Amino acid sequence: MCVVPRASSLWSVTQEPHVVSNTGERTVSRRSIDAAWADLFPFDPYPQQTDGVEHVLSVCRDRGYQLLEGACGTGKTLIALVAGAQLIEEERVDRVMAVTPVKQQLKQFVTDLEAINEHRTERDPIDGLVMVGKRDMLPYARVGTLPGEDGVQAASSELHETTAALIRRDATHELAVQPGDVNGRINVCSAPDCDRLSYASDACPDHRDDRETDASWYDPVRAAALCHLASSLDGPRLETAGVNAPYPESPPHTRDVLVNPETAGPDTGHFDPFYARFFANEEWVPFGFSEAETNVLDSETIVRAAVSRGMCPHEAMASLMGAADVLVGNYNHAFDPVTRQLTDEKAGVLDSGTMLVVDEAHMLEERVRDLLSETLGMHSLRTAHKDIALAREYLSGTGGEPGADPSAHRREAQSVLAEFNGVDQTSLRAGQEFIEWLLRAMSEEVSELLREEHADWQRQFREGSLPEVDHEIPLRDPQAVESDRLTDAASEAFDGGIWREMKTVGAAVAAVHDNDSQTDRSPVAAGVGQFLNQWGTVDTGTYFREIEVEYAPKPVEDTTLPDWATAYNGALSLYNCIPRDPLAGVFSDLAGGVLMSATLEPFDVYRQVSGLDRLADASDGTDATDDTHRVATTSYGLSFPPENRASWVVDLPPFTYRNRGAPVTDYEEMTGARQAHAGALVTVARSPGNVLLCLPSYAEAEWAVEYLTDIVSKPVLRDRSTESDATDAMLDQFFQNDGTDRVLVTSARGTVTEGVDYKGHRLHTAAVVGVPYANTANPRMKAVMNAYDQEFDAGGFEYAVQIPAVRKARQAIGRVLRGHDEVGTRLLLDRRYHSGAPRSVAALLSTDRTEFSTVSPDMLDFALDQFWS
Repeated sequence: MCVVPRASSLWSVTQEPHVVSNTGERTVSRRSIDAAWADLFPFDPYPQQTDGVEHVLSVCRDRGYQLLEGACGTGKTLIALVAGAQLIEEERVDRVMAVTPVKQQLKQFVTDLEAINEHRTERDPIDGLVMVGKRDMLPYARVGTLPGEDGVQAASSELHETTAALIRRDATHELAVQPGDVNGRINVCSAPDCDRLSYASDACPDHRDDRETDASWYDPVRAAALCHLASSLDGPRLETAGVNAPYPESPPHTRDVLVNPETAGPDTGHFDPFYARFFANEEWVPFGFSEAETNVLDSETIVRAAVSRGMCPHEAMASLMGAADVLVGNYNHAFDPVTRQLTDEKAGVLDSGTMLVVDEAHMLEERVRDLLSETLGMHSLRTAHKDIALAREYLSGTGGEPGADPSAHRREAQSVLAEFNGVDQTSLRAGQEFIEWLLRAMSEEVSELLREEHADWQRQFREGSLPEVDHEIPLRDPQAVESDRLTDAASEAFDGGIWREMKTVGAAVAAVHDNDSQTDRSPVAAGVGQFLNQWGTVDTGTYFREIEVEYAPKPVEDTTLPDWATAYNGALSLYNCIPRDPLAGVFSDLAGGVLMSATLEPFDVYRQVSGLDRLADASDGTDATDDTHRVATTSYGLSFPPENRASWVVDLPPFTYRNRGAPVTDYEEMTGARQAHAGALVTVARSPGNVLLCLPSYAEAEWAVEYLTDIVSKPVLRDRSTESDATDAMLDQFFQNDGTDRVLVTSARGTVTEGVDYKGHRLHTAAVVGVPYANTANPRMKAVMNAYDQEFDAGGFEYAVQIPAVRKARQAIGRVLRGHDEVGTRLLLDRRYHSGAPRSVAALLSTDRTEFSTVSPDMLDFALDQFWS
């Protein structure tokens, strides 16, 4: 019998992490493991996997969080999934939600979950569901026939609003159907002398009594009738995911399905019959997890099953989420406040019964920082101003369509505003004046910037010589905690509470518009008011306020816009510098979980910046309570044979901005530091097999490509910050197994150094040039460092810049060895990775630091030859 060690109680910053070093151990027979979870494993696990599962179970049974650092080969996804499945069996959790920012890792979760189910012959299969966004799930978005030029979110919302108006129980639109249609479910009104269709009810909307007020908002028979009409329309059918839908390939229009289309008013437009079918089925999905052979529903399976039945795949996915055992998605599903409306409020799957698995958790802080940051564009401000103006017209009795009763509009608007304490004509006028002031202030800031950066920018723009770059306008010193000049100026021009008042004003204006039936406007006032309220109230150290200026040339005919609007977009920006508290809030609401990556250490820093230290009561080391969560740490080193790899720090000068000088390709014109690195890059590029070279930035990567192309006989590929399709095509070229070795040059801060699988023949050597620090001259980065300075005892540079940079380097060199039979070299080209060097970062290499030895530049060629021979 194999005796598996149990996890010790590891608490916040009071204990050393549990560390297991692996050097190619054999697997452990499942039959020899005395644990209930053993038969969940699809194969005989490695020792670190048995150890890892036991650690996760021990911690999560206490509703705690396990920090798991494991090199490639640890099997982190299987550890988390097997432990989660066992906790579901024990009824300690209701479900597992696994989130990852990397598509490749999302596929790995699905693959491992399918493997568990294929092996799981004596138990019911685990029901799995992959959560994806609307772009991949909405049929008309998939085939590119959404109406208008707006994005998927806006266009689909428009379709759904029109659909909802057509299928509402109190809708008065007459659909062009007969009483016998839709399987005879359509009724005629039972009121005397009324021949209107009543659909699922006994009476039409004009003759219904109060007994029907508690019914759902939609009429399933109206919805079925709408689908029936859509399926009867002529034209080619929509085809996607290998199946045909019963509806046309483009969204149908209300004029195609209404008896009197001209009376539809604001409800006129295209609608979505797939969305209607979901309600025609009374929110019942006609397929389940068995639709997939392995009970894991991915996006393509859901789309095929739903579209062939005429139902919306996105609504089907949302409906099935609550029944899934394991949910797999991206960070947005757990941490984005907007996306959480789907996972949390609608499906109810983020609660105290959910175990959370965070993959590639070293990215968490950076990604959530972006998710919690918000912008408000000039166009939205102008639209909100118009929203308020129209609401004021209703209140004054001058609003409404021609021929409408303005007094009725006034009474309705007054009735709505009565529900908002203190909102009247005066406060609405003040809101308009405040937005006008904001627009002027923004315009002045942008104009001043352009005068400073590009003295004669209008001429440059006309001639096509204006640099196509974006700008930031910081509104305060990013290295100080102080109020910004826009907020200060607003306080002088208006009452200091105007920012807070805008939230109520915006909500009231939106309610007036929503209550009015003669406009098809989608008011933005509520969202704008919410943003302005945040601007005036959130912490000045946590949020950095600035104006974003995006280069976006376009024809502008509106003379009320500033002149720079022809070349730029302007937006207010609330940038979240330190997401510690929001993260802690998410973690505290759940049943514990696993945060895992190949690069999490130093653990004490990670606990602080992720907010986990706020969950753990580390004062006395006792068991966790309802208000605290146990936080434990575990590390696993490389499990592959050490003789299959060489790991070196090359003793080169620091490759810093100051040392390296201009990125010239003439060797004689280079600084000494650049010459030294150029020579090392040639040596590494000429080594056997495919080589990945990671420079500190894309600009430096461009230099390396230009320098190496004429010197190295291998093809040199250039990775740029481009769309994912271009990156995928470039990687396909690099991965070709055609007997030709290649060199791929990229940024260590790019996308191909994390989450991309370079297994087998794909990669033999990875080298990181310098320490890939973020640009600390950037105002946002300065604000982030300042926020960390204020929040933690250690310096902001270490927490916000240095540690993330070394994690980037560790991720890059981790691309090389992906299996027990693979051979490769890992190089760090900068002496700062050596423990004795000035400004050394060696201590941050974690378990990797014991792997690396130092080699001089003049011996690098010899060392590589010796290893590969």
